[in-house]
Amino acid sequence: MIHKKKGAVRLVAGLLALAAAGASVAAPMECAQLKDLKLPNTRITIAESVAPNPVWIYPPSLFTAMAEKLANGPTGVQKPFCRVVGVIEKEINFEVWLPRQWNGKFQGVGNGGLTGAINYPSMGPALEQGYASASTDTGHRTEQGFFEDEWLEGHPERLVNFAYRAHHLMAQTGKQIVAAYYGKPAGRAYYSGCSSGGWEGLSEAERYPDDYDGIVAGAPAINLVQVQSRGILVAQLSLKNPAGNLTRELASRLAAAAVAKCDAKDGLKDGVIDDPRHCDFDPAELQCKSADSKDCLTAPQVQMARALYGPLKSSGGMKLYPGAALGASPLAELPPSSKPEPVGHAAITLMLPQKPAWTVTTFSPDRDIPVLEKQLGATLDAANPDLHRFQAHGGKLIMYHGWADPLLSPYNTLEYYGNVVQTMGGQQPTDGFVRLFMVPGMEHCRGGSGPNTFDAVASLDDWVEHGVPPERIIATHKGAQGKQADRSRPLCRYPQVARYKGSGSIDEAASFNCQTL
Repeated sequence: MIHKKKGAVRLVAGLLALAAAGASVAAPMECAQLKDLKLPNTRITIAESVAPNPVWIYPPSLFTAMAEKLANGPTGVQKPFCRVVGVIEKEINFEVWLPRQWNGKFQGVGNGGLTGAINYPSMGPALEQGYASASTDTGHRTEQGFFEDEWLEGHPERLVNFAYRAHHLMAQTGKQIVAAYYGKPAGRAYYSGCSSGGWEGLSEAERYPDDYDGIVAGAPAINLVQVQSRGILVAQLSLKNPAGNLTRELASRLAAAAVAKCDAKDGLKDGVIDDPRHCDFDPAELQCKSADSKDCLTAPQVQMARALYGPLKSSGGMKLYPGAALGASPLAELPPSSKPEPVGHAAITLMLPQKPAWTVTTFSPDRDIPVLEKQLGATLDAANPDLHRFQAHGGKLIMYHGWADPLLSPYNTLEYYGNVVQTMGGQQPTDGFVRLFMVPGMEHCRGGSGPNTFDAVASLDDWVEHGVPPERIIATHKGAQGKQADRSRPLCRYPQVARYKGSGSIDEAASFNCQTL
């Protein structure tokens, strides 16, 4: 038995060596054998075959509270697969799902917020499409919410794993497991993520350009220092101007009023602002005419609303993280922390080598943001527009952002994209490997009044495999029951926009062309 086990280990080592060299590997492994697979600094704890009949629900006993919140319940999978669970180094947990009917490709998926949880809701669809899929908790576990940050206290090594290292190690390890199981390496490797997942994707492109052949990065939180600083400044505004605090009802009213005024500016009244940059709505249009009205804004609330929308600069002229675009709620800011107390607490304070001298009330962007960038920017930011190494690798990048995103500003993504165009030598060379799609009416990563469901990975795959760059991606909006699409539209390669041809249903994508204005 001992000799057989040693022989199996030597066989696996040989398979991995061939896979790493890009050679064809001839001897696939059984799922259970992966439990004994020896990989650098990695321990595999589970290797089990899952044969759903007719549907497999992720075991509730292993389903964390955080994962339930992410998935709205356990993830259902309808195709048989091999499930591999493991730990890289001390605490970087990961899973790899290997479908029985494999398309020959690997897909890593991203995370959301500060959460430490395996992203089962994204792994499931990837598996259904035939991809071998992998996810990581980025080196920590959270149970209570998207912005739980206690895991940072006393663990400086976790910050680097969370910021970029865990996803790189997941990609390396996941592809080795794929090669061992199928007997050959994945022909292509893709990544898909939104929000923090979009940030993780751009970090991969910037730091580890050889990990993936193609990356989808949605609504990326690419400069976390600035995002956290904005959360602190919004809290500061609330403390300084409590009379200006908005209710959820008033925030929704602001969004609806902007849509009502600017909806038709693109020549079509369809309940969606095509490009909020051309919207001239002013929150003062909702200012109260009498003191006893509850459906309008007071003067302090108008002042607050103006501060929460769009680009913003400090008193010293520093460009700050922008707010939402008109047509979105101005209230859904990313919180500085999951803790409401003490005042002044923010997740970013736990990332610092020592407690800062400032609090929410004393925080000064002109003084304190440059210090934070110096201390944390190199670790947390993924806003480097120099993608020459990713381009040289042959990588393709699709970015997207919803114009009605209330959490992460579309203006920030547009600025990053503009910096990429400038750094890479202009629009034409950038178009060769990067495409941006702005999504009218879509909220954070999904949802909203506009067409918001689309398959960016399919477009990426077609681009990488067949050299077909996406000029447009068809998106749909589901009706009230959420089961059937009631509208489709083309998402156009930025800076193009969709324009109605003048005939045909406004709810059909075929009635629109992509135009450069």
